[in-house]
Amino acid sequence: MERQWEEALRHEQQLQEEYARFRRERPLELTAPEREAILRLAQDVPAVWQAPATTAQDRQEIVRLLVERVTVNVHEDSEQVEVTLQWAGGVTSAHRLRRPVARYDQLSTYPDLLAHIDGLRQTGHSFAQIAAHLHRAGFAPPKRTERFTGETVGRLLRRHGLHGPRPRAMDEASVLSPHEYWLADLAREVPMPIATLHKWQRLGWVHSRKVTVASGRWALWADADELERLRQLRAYQRKWPEPRYPQALTTPKRRDMQPQRA
Repeated sequence: MERQWEEALRHEQQLQEEYARFRRERPLELTAPEREAILRLAQDVPAVWQAPATTAQDRQEIVRLLVERVTVNVHEDSEQVEVTLQWAGGVTSAHRLRRPVARYDQLSTYPDLLAHIDGLRQTGHSFAQIAAHLHRAGFAPPKRTERFTGETVGRLLRRHGLHGPRPRAMDEASVLSPHEYWLADLAREVPMPIATLHKWQRLGWVHSRKVTVASGRWALWADADELERLRQLRAYQRKWPEPRYPQALTTPKRRDMQPQRA
């Protein structure tokens, strides 16, 4: 009993010494200069955030203190991201960011990109010259690549059959069946980005066929009913908890049998 009592007293004394040391090293109350420094820093949060002494853990703590909620909305699987921040105190701010994507057709600038490349190629620019022009115009490839090169431009042109002049067959009305459009023409008719319509075509959301006499370009079929469906699909806003498009909007109507042209 006596030995246990002595051990308990030694343990209590040790705790008291540790607490006294803690009180000396970390006072319970801030000094007046410390309070003034904190208030001064609170008026310039960016300076605190960018200070060399601020660690990643410090920045995480700042975010936890200042931000109550973050809402992220990715626009149609593209690189365009809308971020809404609800700050402590009730203020809300909206921001637009770019995220890395894996494919060209995910880029919101994809239609303009193809148009730029095709136009420059038609005027005789080399692949390297096209790449330099795209960089100056602010275009960037996917997959975290910083800029285009002549090689990447050449691959992209070959992938989309744009490596040569526009086929004359595309200007001949007899090549297309009734209610058929070239991909770019139907995109303008809806209207919508060419890249998005190309994605819908791959998913089978619109009837299409490859026209061999036009270097394998796609002809898409859409009568008045289909045009209205595509416009409704384009305008549809997906919402949680049902993020998918309604099947009625993604299923094309039965196409009447038409004579197929080469």
